[in-house]
Amino acid sequence: MEVFSVVLFMLVIFCSMFISFAAIFQILTNEFNGPKGMWILISMIGFIGPILWLTKGRKLIIKK
Repeated sequence: MEVFSVVLFMLVIFCSMFISFAAIFQILTNEFNGPKGMWILISMIGFIGPILWLTKGRKLIIKK
């Protein structure tokens, strides 16, 4: 049980880091309808930032 919880915790950490890096990359490389600096800081905040990015931030990217 202890090994499972450690593996689950590590999986959450790596997924959060991946989503944060992907969000920052998308913010910097695309047209963005909002303050870029604020959303970069929001996406870097632990595991709450990636959740906010997935629910609200992706909608601010201007698709061509």
